[in-house]
Amino acid sequence: MQRWFGSALLFSTLAIVSAASLADAAGVATYPNSIAVLGHSGATGYDSDPARPRVDVRANSWATGTNPAVKSLYQRLLALNPKIKGHNVNLAQDGAKVDGLLKQARAAAKLSPRPELVVIQIMDNDIRCDGTPEPKPTFQATLEKALNVLTAGAPATRVFVVGQFGSPRTYLNALTRAQRKQAGGGTGPCDFLDAAGRVIATRLAYLERVTFGYEAALVAGCTRFARCSYDGGAFRRVVHRGEYISNDLNHFSIRGHAKAAAVAWEAMRRTGVIP
Repeated sequence: MQRWFGSALLFSTLAIVSAASLADAAGVATYPNSIAVLGHSGATGYDSDPARPRVDVRANSWATGTNPAVKSLYQRLLALNPKIKGHNVNLAQDGAKVDGLLKQARAAAKLSPRPELVVIQIMDNDIRCDGTPEPKPTFQATLEKALNVLTAGAPATRVFVVGQFGSPRTYLNALTRAQRKQAGGGTGPCDFLDAAGRVIATRLAYLERVTFGYEAALVAGCTRFARCSYDGGAFRRVVHRGEYISNDLNHFSIRGHAKAAAVAWEAMRRTGVIP
């Protein structure tokens, strides 16, 4: 994932795609028999284990992980539907952009059995910190191509788009003074802390504006699919805590993965993706 000392995973956006079997003949939501996750290092558990720094720990993934401390979406589904056991595939790749998401979607479509719930966490590495306030024109179009691949041949597929996890400002407020100094020093438009850890207000405002612009593009892409729903800002309303942030200050800790799983689960319930 692109490193903006915290503005990557911690404001990342994800989409959850649930397939035909999530609704029975009467249109009543049921629990899926399989799950896969696509996206970047936010879904791979990267740097989530202090004993294994700077590596993927997929068991800690908030979407498909098996660590009981996380209580991932997969684990929550398993408690309600034993048929999903062992059908949790993690296709996410560190540093993936939306082009990589398209490749992952093609891989997911070839899985057997095909995942009935596909979780997507993408956006961070696509954000261009070059002073341009608008999303890349190709971002939404490529996202839609990925969703088309996943939904082809499955007219009952449900898509659930979850927005930013917290915001740059709540992330900033969760950092200690020492962490702010550790994270600071960049010179780009998104680097909102100087070398001494002091806030550069104009850059913080820019990062918030451009990040939420990409989220708006995700929502716009979602509206083009009849069975796609947005979380209404559930993730964006999360207030960061220091315990959610990994040691590299750029990814989820185990507790962060647990929080993401809990928020995603409740949002899925509210929107009717699951009962």
